Amino acid sequence: MKTIMMIKKAFLISSLSLSFYACELDQLPQDKMVPENSLKTEAELKMYINGLLPMLSGASDVSDGASTAAGIMMEKTDDVIWPALPDYMTGRRSSTQSAGSWDWTNLRKINYFLKYSSNCPDEKARIRYNAMAYFLRAHFYYIKLKTFGGVPWYDTVLEDNSPELYKARDSRETIADHILTDLNNAIAVEGLEDKKLNEITKWTMLALKSRFCLFEGTFRKYHGIDGAEKFLKECVSASEALMNSGKYTIDNGDGPTIAYRDLFAQPANATASNKEVITAYAYNISLGIKHNTNYAITNASGNQIGLSKALMNSYLMKDGTRFTDKEGYATMKFGEEFQDRDPRMFQTVRAPGYIRIGESKVVNNNMYACIIISTTGYMPIKYEQSGGHDQQSSNDNDIILYRYAEVLLNYAEAKAELGTLAQTDLDNSIKLIRNRVEMPNINMVAANANPDPILAAQYPLVSGNNQGVILEIRRERRVEMVMEGLRYDDIMRWKAGHLFTKPFYGVYFPGVTGNKKTYDMSNPTYTATSSWFYVYEGERPSNLTDKNSVALNVSIFLSEGTSGYKVVNADKKKYWNEERDYLAPLPNNALVVNPNLKQNPYWDSPLNQ
Repeated sequence: MKTIMMIKKAFLISSLSLSFYACELDQLPQDKMVPENSLKTEAELKMYINGLLPMLSGASDVSDGASTAAGIMMEKTDDVIWPALPDYMTGRRSSTQSAGSWDWTNLRKINYFLKYSSNCPDEKARIRYNAMAYFLRAHFYYIKLKTFGGVPWYDTVLEDNSPELYKARDSRETIADHILTDLNNAIAVEGLEDKKLNEITKWTMLALKSRFCLFEGTFRKYHGIDGAEKFLKECVSASEALMNSGKYTIDNGDGPTIAYRDLFAQPANATASNKEVITAYAYNISLGIKHNTNYAITNASGNQIGLSKALMNSYLMKDGTRFTDKEGYATMKFGEEFQDRDPRMFQTVRAPGYIRIGESKVVNNNMYACIIISTTGYMPIKYEQSGGHDQQSSNDNDIILYRYAEVLLNYAEAKAELGTLAQTDLDNSIKLIRNRVEMPNINMVAANANPDPILAAQYPLVSGNNQGVILEIRRERRVEMVMEGLRYDDIMRWKAGHLFTKPFYGVYFPGVTGNKKTYDMSNPTYTATSSWFYVYEGERPSNLTDKNSVALNVSIFLSEGTSGYKVVNADKKKYWNEERDYLAPLPNNALVVNPNLKQNPYWDSPLNQ
């Protein structure tokens, strides 16, 4: 509570006392906190840094995504499907729209702090909070790097006549090295070893280093840029430091059927688990700090997002075998495809027998709600709290920014890409994650002996002796980390943008003589006629109601016309330029103000098709 109140006060200071002009690097603070009378005590240092914490709460840092902390789980990718396609999937980004954030306000605030924190005579406090500022600067530039590639590097407070305002872009190599230096300098500082859920700690810094180095190492490897090995090794090193610290573990909660769900919904006290969660963005309704997740997912006036059929197919069978190896998997009815699957599937999407948190009865007529409200029919439940939170801005569960499971996944992937992975490494990483839901571990020898052909088609650049195990680690990452703001970045670093051009499918409806029907999730036995859900053509038959049926080509469109998968955005053309679209264009106004900036390749015209 004290931490949340401190952050809330910091919001006020950040908005009232530290008001900088957006997008400007040369504006002095328009406020009363001037260098001569500020940052003189540890309390002021802490207040200032806490005022910068909202910069950690961005979504997937895609310009089309939500900008709030709750937006992390609302990422627009091939997993989370929205009613409208984001511009990056349609080739509509340009230097005048959807160009990515070129805002430098936060960097100005960070460098201001590093310049004037020396006003505080408490050296130990000053060093600790400077370390947090270095971390925040690394985070700031990590976003810029993955969005634009090389950008100008600034580590000082610029004045209105500073010539650096008109400098050219620094190289990707320069920016990445500076990020790594800032992180290493921050991590080396003593006094930040305590676990603090809603503050920056040494473990937050190591988690970002693990994430950043995996991104940069694999981006370089799959985009043909030198230096991949250096960053992959740094990822392993940072991950091992966290793993060997003994500070964190996978939270197994109250058992394999609800532990994964509860990690995000936090039904008991709306506070993230400090067993697994390294850093979370805090919410508290009584303090007016809340988010909108339940409403966005469950209300017809919300975001209407759904999870994709491709994601559903990624979940393994409960015994660890591949669902996509089962005969007839592609045309299974809704109820059938959930049988004997990875328990995380049931804890991520509304499934047969779905019971809401805080209730004891299976939700009735749930299929209709999913088909109408969710784009795909696969309505997510990850982060969803009890029904009392369904109104707008009613959620108070913390939003996880960094957690231990991601670090374990980073570790396994980096070692596999380096060619140094052993079965013991999988036992110390992936196995711990799967133990939560009692799923078998990846068998490295078996995976490499028989790579999944569907995954191999999705990621054709993966090759070599470790092809199979790399593909299985990617599967595990997709399933474990869905709706956590990482999927877009993963596809960028793996150079797999072609996945955005594939059709986005949802629930399968079989072709049946007369009306088309699929099984309702309200009946876990999948057999009772009363649990069927119908798709009808033309006028609704008298034996159907608006609670168990929808009109074909009015409320629902199917891939094969009168049968097949629910289709999302069927009339929208998708486009991906392999030479251009892995970096966003610099906005045109930035190029006008600073002629020394050069545009990213192939962004001279809006579509360039």
